[in-house]
Amino acid sequence: MKFSTSRGAMGLAALILLSACSTLPRSGPTIEEITAQPTDGSPAVQIVPITDEVGVLTRVVEDLTFSAAFRAQDVENIEIIRPLDVLNIAVWESGEFPLFGSASGGPSYLNDMRVGLNGTFFMPQVGTIRAAGKTIERLRQELTNSLSPMTPEPQVEIRLESSGTKTVRIFGNEGALGEVPIGPGTRTLSGLIANAPSAGVDPNISQLSIRRGSMVERVWISDIFTNPQLDIALRGGDVINIERDPRSFIALGELGTQAQVEFPGRDISLMEALASIGGLNSSTADPRGVFVLREEEPDIYERITGQPALAPVRTGYVMDLTRPAAFFIASNFSVRDGDIIFVSEAPYVQFLKIVGSISPPINSINSTSQLLTGG
Repeated sequence: MKFSTSRGAMGLAALILLSACSTLPRSGPTIEEITAQPTDGSPAVQIVPITDEVGVLTRVVEDLTFSAAFRAQDVENIEIIRPLDVLNIAVWESGEFPLFGSASGGPSYLNDMRVGLNGTFFMPQVGTIRAAGKTIERLRQELTNSLSPMTPEPQVEIRLESSGTKTVRIFGNEGALGEVPIGPGTRTLSGLIANAPSAGVDPNISQLSIRRGSMVERVWISDIFTNPQLDIALRGGDVINIERDPRSFIALGELGTQAQVEFPGRDISLMEALASIGGLNSSTADPRGVFVLREEEPDIYERITGQPALAPVRTGYVMDLTRPAAFFIASNFSVRDGDIIFVSEAPYVQFLKIVGSISPPINSINSTSQLLTGG
Protein backbone atom coordinates (compact mmCIF):
# COMPACT_ATOMS: atom_id res chain seq x y z
CA MET A 1 0.00 0.00 0.00
CA LYS A 2 2.79 2.39 0.89
CA PHE A 3 4.64 1.65 -2.36
CA SER A 4 1.51 2.11 -4.46
CA THR A 5 0.70 5.44 -2.87
CA SER A 6 4.25 6.69 -3.44
CA ARG A 7 4.05 5.73 -7.08
CA GLY A 8 0.75 7.59 -7.37
CA ALA A 9 2.32 10.68 -5.83
CA MET A 10 5.21 10.53 -8.27
CA GLY A 11 2.84 10.12 -11.20
CA LEU A 12 0.78 13.11 -10.14
CA ALA A 13 3.94 15.17 -9.68
CA ALA A 14 5.08 14.21 -13.18
CA LEU A 15 1.72 15.28 -14.59
CA ILE A 16 1.99 18.65 -12.85
CA LEU A 17 5.54 18.99 -14.17
CA LEU A 18 4.44 18.45 -17.76
CA SER A 19 1.54 20.88 -17.54
CA ALA A 20 3.70 23.50 -15.86
CA CYS A 21 6.08 23.54 -18.80
CA SER A 22 3.42 25.22 -20.97
CA THR A 23 1.51 27.26 -18.41
CA LEU A 24 4.20 29.01 -16.36
CA PRO A 25 4.43 32.76 -16.98
CA ARG A 26 7.50 34.27 -18.64
CA SER A 27 8.58 37.60 -20.07
CA GLY A 28 8.86 36.55 -23.72
CA PRO A 29 10.17 33.95 -26.17
CA THR A 30 13.30 31.89 -25.71
CA ILE A 31 16.31 32.07 -28.02
CA GLU A 32 15.10 28.94 -29.77
CA GLU A 33 11.62 30.37 -30.34
CA ILE A 34 12.94 33.63 -31.79
CA THR A 35 15.28 31.84 -34.20
CA ALA A 36 12.78 29.10 -35.17
CA GLN A 37 11.01 29.07 -38.53
CA PRO A 38 7.37 30.16 -38.01
CA THR A 39 4.69 27.54 -38.67
CA ASP A 40 1.85 29.97 -39.40
CA GLY A 41 3.30 31.22 -42.69
CA SER A 42 4.37 34.61 -41.33
CA PRO A 43 7.79 35.99 -42.36
CA ALA A 44 10.68 34.59 -40.37
CA VAL A 45 12.91 36.80 -38.28
CA GLN A 46 16.29 36.87 -39.99
CA ILE A 47 18.94 36.39 -37.31
CA VAL A 48 22.18 38.32 -37.73
CA PRO A 49 24.96 38.02 -35.12
CA ILE A 50 26.32 41.40 -34.06
CA THR A 51 29.96 41.86 -35.03
CA ASP A 52 32.23 44.86 -35.50
CA GLU A 53 31.56 44.72 -39.23
CA VAL A 54 27.79 44.56 -38.76
CA GLY A 55 28.01 47.55 -36.44
CA VAL A 56 29.72 49.59 -39.16
CA LEU A 57 27.43 48.44 -41.99
CA THR A 58 24.21 49.15 -40.09
CA ARG A 59 25.21 52.56 -38.77
CA VAL A 60 22.95 55.32 -40.08
CA VAL A 61 24.05 58.92 -39.62
CA GLU A 62 20.90 60.91 -38.90
CA ASP A 63 22.16 64.39 -39.70
CA LEU A 64 19.56 67.14 -39.59
CA THR A 65 20.08 70.27 -41.63
CA PHE A 66 18.26 73.06 -43.43
CA SER A 67 17.77 73.04 -47.17
CA ALA A 68 19.37 75.59 -49.46
CA ALA A 69 16.02 77.39 -49.69
CA PHE A 70 16.17 78.15 -45.96
CA ARG A 71 19.90 78.91 -45.81
CA ALA A 72 19.83 81.29 -48.80
CA GLN A 73 17.53 83.82 -47.10
CA ASP A 74 19.24 87.07 -46.13
CA VAL A 75 18.80 88.60 -42.70
CA GLU A 76 15.61 90.61 -42.75
CA ASN A 77 15.86 94.39 -42.88
CA ILE A 78 13.62 95.33 -39.97
CA GLU A 79 13.37 98.92 -41.24
CA ILE A 80 11.46 97.89 -44.36
CA ILE A 81 7.81 98.91 -44.10
CA ARG A 82 5.22 96.27 -44.92
CA PRO A 83 1.44 96.13 -45.24
CA LEU A 84 -0.37 96.31 -41.88
CA ASP A 85 2.60 97.97 -40.19
CA VAL A 86 1.74 100.91 -37.95
CA LEU A 87 3.60 104.22 -38.26
CA ASN A 88 3.91 106.87 -35.55
CA ILE A 89 4.85 110.17 -37.20
CA ALA A 90 6.07 113.34 -35.48
CA VAL A 91 6.36 116.62 -37.41
CA TRP A 92 8.20 119.76 -36.24
CA GLU A 93 7.25 123.03 -37.93
CA SER A 94 8.96 126.41 -37.63
CA GLY A 95 6.31 128.61 -39.28
CA GLU A 96 3.84 130.88 -37.54
CA PHE A 97 0.88 128.97 -38.90
CA PRO A 98 1.63 125.24 -38.57
CA LEU A 99 -0.22 122.74 -40.72
CA PHE A 100 -0.88 120.33 -37.90
CA GLY A 101 -1.91 122.84 -35.22
CA SER A 102 1.06 122.89 -32.81
CA ALA A 103 2.28 126.50 -32.46
CA SER A 104 4.24 125.88 -29.25
CA GLY A 105 7.35 124.81 -31.07
CA GLY A 106 6.86 121.18 -30.13
CA PRO A 107 6.06 118.38 -32.53
CA SER A 108 2.68 117.40 -33.82
CA TYR A 109 1.98 113.69 -33.50
CA LEU A 110 0.16 111.59 -36.04
CA ASN A 111 0.04 108.20 -34.40
CA ASP A 112 -1.36 104.86 -35.44
CA MET A 113 -1.06 105.45 -39.16
CA ARG A 114 -1.69 101.92 -40.40
CA VAL A 115 -0.36 100.82 -43.78
CA GLY A 116 -3.11 99.12 -45.75
CA LEU A 117 -2.94 95.82 -47.55
CA ASN A 118 -2.33 97.78 -50.76
CA GLY A 119 0.84 99.24 -49.20
CA THR A 120 -0.43 102.81 -48.73
CA PHE A 121 -1.65 105.03 -45.90
CA PHE A 122 -3.35 108.42 -45.72
CA MET A 123 -1.70 111.43 -44.07
CA PRO A 124 -3.55 114.70 -43.59
CA GLN A 125 -2.33 117.58 -45.77
CA VAL A 126 -0.26 115.17 -47.84
CA GLY A 127 -2.76 112.60 -49.05
CA THR A 128 -2.29 108.93 -49.92
CA ILE A 129 1.31 107.79 -49.65
CA ARG A 130 2.86 104.51 -50.77
CA ALA A 131 4.97 103.13 -47.92
CA ALA A 132 5.29 99.36 -48.35
CA GLY A 133 8.72 98.28 -49.49
CA LYS A 134 10.41 101.50 -48.42
CA THR A 135 12.81 102.00 -45.54
CA ILE A 136 11.91 104.31 -42.69
CA GLU A 137 14.60 106.77 -43.80
CA ARG A 138 13.39 106.90 -47.39
CA LEU A 139 9.78 107.52 -46.30
CA ARG A 140 10.97 110.21 -43.89
CA GLN A 141 12.77 112.03 -46.71
CA GLU A 142 9.74 111.77 -49.00
CA LEU A 143 7.40 113.18 -46.33
CA THR A 144 9.84 116.02 -45.64
CA ASN A 145 9.95 116.87 -49.35
CA SER A 146 6.16 116.73 -49.59
CA LEU A 147 5.69 119.04 -46.59
CA SER A 148 8.38 121.58 -47.56
CA PRO A 149 6.18 123.57 -49.98
CA MET A 150 3.46 123.80 -47.30
CA THR A 151 5.43 124.71 -44.16
CA PRO A 152 8.93 126.12 -43.69
CA GLU A 153 11.73 123.77 -42.74
CA PRO A 154 9.65 120.79 -41.63
CA GLN A 155 11.35 117.98 -39.72
CA VAL A 156 9.85 114.51 -39.69
CA GLU A 157 10.45 111.54 -37.42
CA ILE A 158 8.92 108.10 -38.08
CA ARG A 159 8.71 105.22 -35.65
CA LEU A 160 7.68 101.84 -36.95
CA GLU A 161 5.49 99.53 -34.91
CA SER A 162 5.67 96.10 -36.47
CA SER A 163 2.44 94.24 -37.08
CA GLY A 164 1.93 90.54 -36.52
CA THR A 165 3.36 89.90 -39.97
CA LYS A 166 6.86 90.40 -38.55
CA THR A 167 6.62 88.12 -35.55
CA VAL A 168 7.62 84.51 -34.96
CA ARG A 169 5.44 82.11 -33.00
CA ILE A 170 7.38 79.77 -30.75
CA PHE A 171 6.30 76.56 -29.00
CA GLY A 172 8.00 74.29 -26.47
CA ASN A 173 7.31 71.16 -24.44
CA GLU A 174 4.72 72.98 -22.34
CA GLY A 175 2.87 74.44 -25.32
CA ALA A 176 2.87 77.96 -26.75
CA LEU A 177 5.64 80.22 -25.47
CA GLY A 178 4.37 83.33 -27.24
CA GLU A 179 5.04 85.53 -30.24
CA VAL A 180 8.43 87.18 -30.58
CA PRO A 181 8.82 90.27 -32.81
CA ILE A 182 11.65 90.18 -35.32
CA GLY A 183 13.91 92.92 -34.03
CA PRO A 184 17.62 93.76 -33.93
CA GLY A 185 18.38 90.86 -31.57
CA THR A 186 15.97 88.28 -32.96
CA ARG A 187 16.60 88.24 -36.69
CA THR A 188 18.31 84.82 -36.63
CA LEU A 189 17.64 81.52 -34.87
CA SER A 190 20.41 81.96 -32.30
CA GLY A 191 19.09 85.41 -31.41
CA LEU A 192 15.57 84.07 -31.09
CA ILE A 193 16.67 81.23 -28.78
CA ALA A 194 18.63 83.67 -26.63
CA ASN A 195 15.70 86.06 -26.25
CA ALA A 196 12.71 83.71 -26.24
CA PRO A 197 11.20 82.19 -23.09
CA SER A 198 12.71 78.89 -21.98
CA ALA A 199 11.29 75.86 -23.76
CA GLY A 200 12.02 73.61 -20.77
CA VAL A 201 14.28 71.16 -22.63
CA ASP A 202 17.95 70.27 -22.59
CA PRO A 203 19.47 71.93 -25.69
CA ASN A 204 22.01 69.10 -26.03
CA ILE A 205 19.28 66.53 -26.82
CA SER A 206 16.64 68.81 -28.33
CA GLN A 207 15.56 69.59 -31.84
CA LEU A 208 14.15 72.73 -33.42
CA SER A 209 11.67 72.60 -36.26
CA ILE A 210 10.67 75.60 -38.33
CA ARG A 211 7.54 75.84 -40.47
CA ARG A 212 7.71 78.42 -43.22
CA GLY A 213 4.76 78.36 -45.56
CA SER A 214 4.27 74.74 -46.60
CA MET A 215 7.85 73.72 -45.74
CA VAL A 216 8.86 72.15 -42.41
CA GLU A 217 12.51 71.44 -41.60
CA ARG A 218 14.35 70.35 -38.45
CA VAL A 219 17.82 70.63 -36.90
CA TRP A 220 19.58 69.86 -33.64
CA ILE A 221 19.64 72.96 -31.43
CA SER A 222 23.27 72.45 -30.43
CA ASP A 223 24.27 72.48 -34.13
CA ILE A 224 22.87 75.99 -34.55
CA PHE A 225 25.59 77.31 -32.26
CA THR A 226 28.44 75.34 -33.86
CA ASN A 227 27.46 75.59 -37.54
CA PRO A 228 26.92 79.19 -38.76
CA GLN A 229 25.05 77.91 -41.85
CA LEU A 230 22.24 76.66 -39.62
CA ASP A 231 21.82 80.02 -37.88
CA ILE A 232 19.37 81.05 -40.58
CA ALA A 233 17.50 84.31 -40.93
CA LEU A 234 13.93 84.39 -39.66
CA ARG A 235 10.88 85.55 -41.57
CA GLY A 236 7.62 86.99 -40.30
CA GLY A 237 5.08 84.20 -39.85
CA ASP A 238 7.65 81.50 -39.08
CA VAL A 239 6.46 78.91 -36.57
CA ILE A 240 9.18 77.48 -34.33
CA ASN A 241 8.82 74.34 -32.23
CA ILE A 242 11.51 73.36 -29.72
CA GLU A 243 11.14 69.83 -28.37
CA ARG A 244 13.11 67.02 -26.82
CA ASP A 245 14.47 64.40 -29.19
CA PRO A 246 11.31 62.40 -30.06
CA ARG A 247 13.17 59.14 -30.74
CA SER A 248 12.81 56.14 -28.44
CA PHE A 249 13.37 52.39 -28.18
CA ILE A 250 11.40 49.68 -26.40
CA ALA A 251 12.98 47.52 -23.67
CA LEU A 252 11.45 44.09 -23.05
CA GLY A 253 12.44 40.83 -21.38
CA GLU A 254 14.95 40.25 -18.63
CA LEU A 255 16.16 43.79 -18.17
CA GLY A 256 16.29 46.32 -15.36
CA THR A 257 13.04 47.79 -16.68
CA GLN A 258 10.45 47.15 -19.36
CA ALA A 259 9.35 50.38 -20.94
CA GLN A 260 9.49 52.72 -23.89
CA VAL A 261 12.73 54.64 -23.33
CA GLU A 262 13.63 58.04 -24.75
CA PHE A 263 17.06 58.34 -26.32
CA PRO A 264 19.46 59.72 -23.69
CA GLY A 265 21.66 61.27 -26.41
CA ARG A 266 21.89 62.02 -30.10
CA ASP A 267 23.66 58.75 -30.90
CA ILE A 268 23.20 55.73 -28.66
CA SER A 269 24.92 52.34 -28.79
CA LEU A 270 23.51 49.03 -27.63
CA MET A 271 25.77 49.16 -24.57
CA GLU A 272 24.57 52.67 -23.70
CA ALA A 273 20.95 51.61 -24.16
CA LEU A 274 21.39 48.64 -21.81
CA ALA A 275 23.12 50.82 -19.23
CA SER A 276 20.34 53.45 -19.37
CA ILE A 277 17.74 50.87 -18.29
CA GLY A 278 19.73 49.20 -15.55
CA GLY A 279 21.41 46.47 -17.59
CA LEU A 280 20.45 42.81 -17.62
CA ASN A 281 18.56 41.19 -14.76
CA SER A 282 21.37 39.30 -13.01
CA SER A 283 18.97 36.66 -11.67
CA THR A 284 17.02 35.72 -14.78
CA ALA A 285 18.68 37.05 -17.97
CA ASP A 286 20.47 34.90 -20.52
CA PRO A 287 23.52 36.99 -21.61
CA ARG A 288 23.69 34.93 -24.81
CA GLY A 289 20.26 36.17 -25.89
CA VAL A 290 20.44 39.96 -26.22
CA PHE A 291 18.37 40.89 -29.30
CA VAL A 292 17.83 44.13 -31.20
CA LEU A 293 14.70 43.67 -33.30
CA ARG A 294 13.87 46.00 -36.19
CA GLU A 295 12.55 46.08 -39.73
CA GLU A 296 15.80 46.65 -41.55
CA GLU A 297 15.98 48.75 -44.69
CA PRO A 298 16.48 46.66 -47.87
CA ASP A 299 19.78 48.26 -48.86
CA ILE A 300 21.29 47.78 -45.40
CA TYR A 301 20.06 44.19 -45.15
CA GLU A 302 21.55 43.38 -48.55
CA ARG A 303 24.79 45.04 -47.49
CA ILE A 304 25.22 42.88 -44.38
CA THR A 305 23.90 39.56 -45.71
CA GLY A 306 24.51 39.71 -49.46
CA GLN A 307 20.87 38.69 -49.99
CA PRO A 308 18.62 40.90 -52.15
CA ALA A 309 15.60 42.48 -50.49
CA LEU A 310 12.77 44.49 -52.04
CA ALA A 311 11.10 45.56 -48.80
CA PRO A 312 12.07 46.05 -45.15
CA VAL A 313 13.17 42.77 -43.57
CA ARG A 314 12.27 41.62 -40.04
CA THR A 315 15.72 41.30 -38.55
CA GLY A 316 16.92 40.16 -35.15
CA TYR A 317 20.45 41.26 -34.35
CA VAL A 318 21.73 39.03 -31.57
CA MET A 319 24.56 39.74 -29.14
CA ASP A 320 26.25 37.11 -26.99
CA LEU A 321 27.65 39.06 -24.05
CA THR A 322 29.66 36.04 -22.89
CA ARG A 323 31.94 36.33 -25.91
CA PRO A 324 35.36 37.94 -25.64
CA ALA A 325 35.25 41.66 -26.51
CA ALA A 326 31.44 41.55 -26.53
CA PHE A 327 31.17 44.80 -24.60
CA PHE A 328 33.37 46.59 -27.14
CA ILE A 329 31.33 45.20 -30.04
CA ALA A 330 28.05 46.24 -28.38
CA SER A 331 29.47 49.73 -27.88
CA ASN A 332 29.92 50.04 -31.66
CA PHE A 333 26.41 48.87 -32.60
CA SER A 334 23.94 51.75 -32.95
CA VAL A 335 20.38 51.63 -31.69
CA ARG A 336 17.79 53.35 -33.88
CA ASP A 337 14.42 54.95 -33.33
CA GLY A 338 11.73 52.30 -32.84
CA ASP A 339 14.12 49.42 -32.08
CA ILE A 340 13.05 46.69 -29.65
CA ILE A 341 15.75 45.50 -27.26
CA PHE A 342 14.81 42.11 -25.88
CA VAL A 343 16.77 39.87 -23.51
CA SER A 344 15.67 36.26 -23.23
CA GLU A 345 15.27 34.33 -20.03
CA ALA A 346 18.01 31.95 -18.90
CA PRO A 347 16.98 28.27 -19.43
CA TYR A 348 17.34 27.31 -15.77
CA VAL A 349 14.80 29.95 -14.73
CA GLN A 350 11.93 27.92 -16.17
CA PHE A 351 13.21 24.87 -14.33
CA LEU A 352 13.24 26.79 -11.06
CA LYS A 353 9.71 28.03 -11.72
CA ILE A 354 8.56 24.46 -12.41
CA VAL A 355 10.18 23.14 -9.27
CA GLY A 356 8.68 25.97 -7.27
CA SER A 357 5.22 25.35 -8.68
CA ILE A 358 5.18 21.61 -7.95
CA SER A 359 6.87 21.65 -4.56
CA PRO A 360 3.67 22.48 -2.59
CA PRO A 361 1.59 19.74 -4.33
CA ILE A 362 4.37 17.16 -3.78
CA ASN A 363 4.63 18.05 -0.11
CA SER A 364 0.87 17.78 0.20
CA ILE A 365 0.84 14.39 -1.55
CA ASN A 366 3.64 13.08 0.67
CA SER A 367 1.78 14.20 3.77
CA THR A 368 -1.39 12.48 2.59
CA SER A 369 0.57 9.34 1.73
CA GLN A 370 2.13 9.23 5.20
CA LEU A 371 -1.28 9.72 6.78
CA LEU A 372 -2.83 6.86 4.81
CA THR A 373 0.02 4.43 5.39
CA GLY A 374 0.65 5.48 8.95
CA GLY A 375 4.30 6.25 7.90
